[in-house]
Amino acid sequence: MKLKSLTLSLLVALAAGAAQAGELSPEVQAKFLKVIVSSSSAGKIACTDPALKAALEAQGVTVDGSSMIAWCTNPMEAKMLKGAGRLVIAGNRSFMATACIVMEEDGGRPKLLLNTANLRSARIQLSDTIMKICEKI
Repeated sequence: MKLKSLTLSLLVALAAGAAQAGELSPEVQAKFLKVIVSSSSAGKIACTDPALKAALEAQGVTVDGSSMIAWCTNPMEAKMLKGAGRLVIAGNRSFMATACIVMEEDGGRPKLLLNTANLRSARIQLSDTIMKICEKI
């Protein structure tokens, strides 16, 4: 119960400090990813993006290429990760066909979009708290 309250409080605080336009900054993405990773059984994330990897490590998130949660940076990588049953997260709506979660900026606030069909094919579950804050697509 405390984890849910803490998670929701953290996400509300993060939303208040989000970028005003364009894609979310690596620091904001890392904060959201930390909440997602820490509320899952994976406890780590695969990430090849150097800026985001540095931001994740600064947040204390373990970056490991074998994790069942993965940040994708291109469509081919997303398709490969999805095929391996990983929970794919991206920072661009164009990845919605292959990603489980897409993080985007919407009117100056961060927004999490959840592709429920892709989530069913992932071999990892998201917490109920994360499921509640995502917009289902």
